Amino acid sequence: MPNSRLRDMLARAGMRMADELKERLVPHSGELGIAREEILRRFLRDNLPRRYEVSSGFVFDSRAISQQLDIIIADALVAPRFEVSGGIRFYPCESVVAVGQVKTHVSSRREMWDAINNLRSVSLLDRTADGQAVCDRTGQSLNPRENHLHRIFTFLIILERSLGGELARELLLEVVQRSEPHLWPNVIVALEKYVLTYCCDNGICPNTLDARAIALADASDFATGLLRFYIFLSQAINATSVSRMSSSAYLHRLLPLNADVIYSCTNDEGEPPPFLSTLWTGEWEYPYDDDSPASEDEPRGRHEPKSGGGI
Repeated sequence: MPNSRLRDMLARAGMRMADELKERLVPHSGELGIAREEILRRFLRDNLPRRYEVSSGFVFDSRAISQQLDIIIADALVAPRFEVSGGIRFYPCESVVAVGQVKTHVSSRREMWDAINNLRSVSLLDRTADGQAVCDRTGQSLNPRENHLHRIFTFLIILERSLGGELARELLLEVVQRSEPHLWPNVIVALEKYVLTYCCDNGICPNTLDARAIALADASDFATGLLRFYIFLSQAINATSVSRMSSSAYLHRLLPLNADVIYSCTNDEGEPPPFLSTLWTGEWEYPYDDDSPASEDEPRGRHEPKSGGGI
């Protein structure tokens, strides 16, 4: 039996979080222009560990960019972010731990399918960086197809009117039948209605790779649904593997570097050039006889570029 005090603590925490979010979702004077997506982002920033950055924008790999996302949660300790004019942010997929879509209303199968398709655009990205991405904590190569802890956690949260639970379950079954497990959404939450996820050997959990069934849990109480979602999300982001952005995978494909090569000719036998360290003379004296600048056409103190070899 679970400890009753712990259960009561979780229930009170859920009620506090629910009251806080409900209060924020009610428009206040001076905040009428704030989208509900931003309200939920602020709520997550206040309640998730500080190491995670909560924003919106796009996720990318070295070949492709996702569709626009309402919520992006990235490990701020390893995540470089790129921002363009208008405050639009882009995050490399290796450092992202979760993404979500926020809908006030979902009144048709098409609307829910489109939201899931947005999430799928992230799961399609190559988080392995062509096999070069390794977990920042364990050094293990990332493989989202075979390890659920290596994939980005994806969720859809619906704030008010939504499809009924059975219709949503049927739609998720269509997703399951049409795509691989690492592309399925992890959890769909309709606040004050239901939590839709999966069932594994150890019970209800959002692990798509080991799922044996679809689980539809009642969440008619706002606090219950929000707390279940929060626990799933907080567990997932703490367990999801992240990797630092691979300079090799990105620079070689997106930003190829071209430069004149100095001291780089091979010998007649085709052997590589010697290491630059062999040029060391052991002397440190000022090599110029005056302070006049050399012209660009006649550089002083340098050898002319030579063909062949590498940098």
